[in-house]
Amino acid sequence: MRFNPKMRPLLWGVIVLLVVGIVCMMGLIFSNMVTPEAVQSDSMTVLVVSSSSSAPLSISESSSSSESVPQVREVISISEHGGMPYVGEAYGRLTISGTKVDCDLYYGDSEAQLSKGGGTYTEAKIPGQNGTVLVAGHTGTFFRDFESAQLGADIMIETRYGTFHYEIVDMKDARADDTTAYDLTKPEENIILYTCYPFGQLGPTPFRYFIYGKLVSGPEIRA
Repeated sequence: MRFNPKMRPLLWGVIVLLVVGIVCMMGLIFSNMVTPEAVQSDSMTVLVVSSSSSAPLSISESSSSSESVPQVREVISISEHGGMPYVGEAYGRLTISGTKVDCDLYYGDSEAQLSKGGGTYTEAKIPGQNGTVLVAGHTGTFFRDFESAQLGADIMIETRYGTFHYEIVDMKDARADDTTAYDLTKPEENIILYTCYPFGQLGPTPFRYFIYGKLVSGPEIRA
């Protein structure tokens, strides 16, 4: 059978179609083989990102948990440091950062003590006893610079049995007969300083100014 030259273009067309068909078929087969791996790879990537993004939350929760744990305080025997103070004794020194308040701290809050420094109310606690420490002072003398006190400032009391730091968390004025201005039943250690108000008042006044502090550091005392 003789080859007809007129059939050559048709033959080339058939060959091209066959090649294209084969290429398409191979591409489809290759695509089906690759797709599952690609999907699997993408899935792993998502898991890694999810795991990574959750890590900071775990760190945050851990940090929050550790911050909520109260600091362990040193426990000391006050009998080994001279025992409890007696009424009229200057058993410490009181200062407030950022102010000129710097005076001796006495046990007792009668005029005999307030004429010489700050006076600790004997029906309340002393630093280290766990509870409310209530300290008074005259606005015309030792507590005159209460007006310079700021939130976050440090109230420091140095005693013969240890040093105590309290952070100022609140300040306000109230009437002298307002018993809601102080709470002597709190179990956690805190300090309340107060003086007559307005500041610098020399005569009698029905108002008092209160500074409230929470314990930051200092030993716990026992008998």
